Amino acid sequence: MRHYLNDALRSGGGHIGYGIRDKYRGRGYATKGLALTIEKARDLVAEDELYLSVHKDNPASLRVQEKNGAYIHHSDEKEYYTRIPLEKTLEKSTKD
Repeated sequence: MRHYLNDALRSGGGHIGYGIRDKYRGRGYATKGLALTIEKARDLVAEDELYLSVHKDNPASLRVQEKNGAYIHHSDEKEYYTRIPLEKTLEKSTKD
């Protein structure tokens, strides 16, 4: 997980990268793993949204992101660029 983004990462994929070995796919591990990472990100990431990307030929990974609140922000010929809004915890919000 990246805590901060540069300009290139803001327009492309950014904060989180994940992968699940072929033999473990389809068991919900990616969805749960991303959910746990998002929980941690609420306290670590300065932006109001997480920035991710997914290859267009990987619909399963897009579904994982969507199950975790992602929406498609934009796309190009190869990838969807998604965003996941971060609802900051009350404690974090009062510090800002």
